[in-house]
Amino acid sequence: MDTRNFDELAGRVEGVGQALLYLTADLEMAGIIDGPRLSQAWRTAQRPNVLPVLETARRTLLELAHALDEARTNRQALAIR
Repeated sequence: MDTRNFDELAGRVEGVGQALLYLTADLEMAGIIDGPRLSQAWRTAQRPNVLPVLETARRTLLELAHALDEARTNRQALAIR
């Protein structure tokens, strides 16, 4: 895979991740989903480390959980002001 193809793939994956976070945050704020529970589920998702790509998937879930929690903390801080 050349650099241009890699950059294209990376950009698409990042876009999907951002869309997932925006949708999840909106559903959490609407009271439709339990955001902290979802973050915890993402953190505890166990993937067998048979392939390096599965370890990458696990790390990505951890990053998404962290980003969702950060967004919640920021929203709560803004609501207090």
